[in-house]
Amino acid sequence: MKLLSPNLIHLTSILSDLKYHDGDTIGTSLGITRSAVWKSIKKLEEYGIEIDSVKNKGYALKEPLLLLNQEFIQREVASPNITIEVMEAIDSTSSYLKRADTSKAKICISETQTGGRGRMGRTWHSPFGQNIYMSYARPFKQDASELNGLSLVVSIAILAAIKEIGIHADIMLKWPNDATYLGQKLMGNLVEVQSEAYGESLAIIGLGINVNMLDDKDGTITQGWTSLRKITGNYIDRNLLCLALIRSLHNHLDKFAKDGLSVFLPQWQRLDCLYNKAIEINNGELSGTAKGINDQGNLLLELPGGQLISCPSGETSIRKEQSTSKIK
Repeated sequence: MKLLSPNLIHLTSILSDLKYHDGDTIGTSLGITRSAVWKSIKKLEEYGIEIDSVKNKGYALKEPLLLLNQEFIQREVASPNITIEVMEAIDSTSSYLKRADTSKAKICISETQTGGRGRMGRTWHSPFGQNIYMSYARPFKQDASELNGLSLVVSIAILAAIKEIGIHADIMLKWPNDATYLGQKLMGNLVEVQSEAYGESLAIIGLGINVNMLDDKDGTITQGWTSLRKITGNYIDRNLLCLALIRSLHNHLDKFAKDGLSVFLPQWQRLDCLYNKAIEINNGELSGTAKGINDQGNLLLELPGGQLISCPSGETSIRKEQSTSKIK
């Protein structure tokens, strides 16, 4: 676990114009030696960042790269009730929060993860400096049994944040915790709820969003995927998206704590990419037509004979679907 180095933030800010900058000039700007500049360059390269080095010209990034700035995000969130930490590298942002003091709301974001996990224990691909890997420890004054459907509200909040920064693509939600664009996965979230004393609980909300990733260099992604940069054609400042995410999550979760899941059902129905689609779940154990969700956040499946059954997210895996685009 490493806190993100201010030198790396400032170095990438200098190189973000994609022009060549010599080591002496960079060192003067950062207040470090030329040797220290070289070490920072090598660290970025070890993380897979491509940097061109030319004698008598200096260093230049081959692709844009703006690292996350904890000071900026914390200042702009402007809430003393939320502590924000930005890591350079970590095993998992959610695992870190499980070990941390979470007596009040706490957010951990990292530039890369070595052990990021999604639903059903799947690995979450986490290249350095490309995407958002964030976890939010959020106390609730409700018992864990009252927080059914929380992951659905988190998905709605994420889409609201994406729209807040000016991206209005036709992104859809896939029960229980994904977002897709033209059938390609864009993001996922994983919510773990711990019961606390006196009927209260703590939710550890982990989320991963493909932001600026353009390729899977390691070949580790086993399903169709996309990113906000691929969708828009533009490089996204993740600092602005993180800020929008924190605000949106805070507001949506406050509303969920007050009013429950039912007030979000109309939004989910508008964004539900599975609605009226033929699907198979649990490796073909059941098949039928998706009919939305109930007020507990469970998937409603209409069987061939017309019977409507409720499928809890913790016990249900959608393995095959005929289409992931919403019927208009």
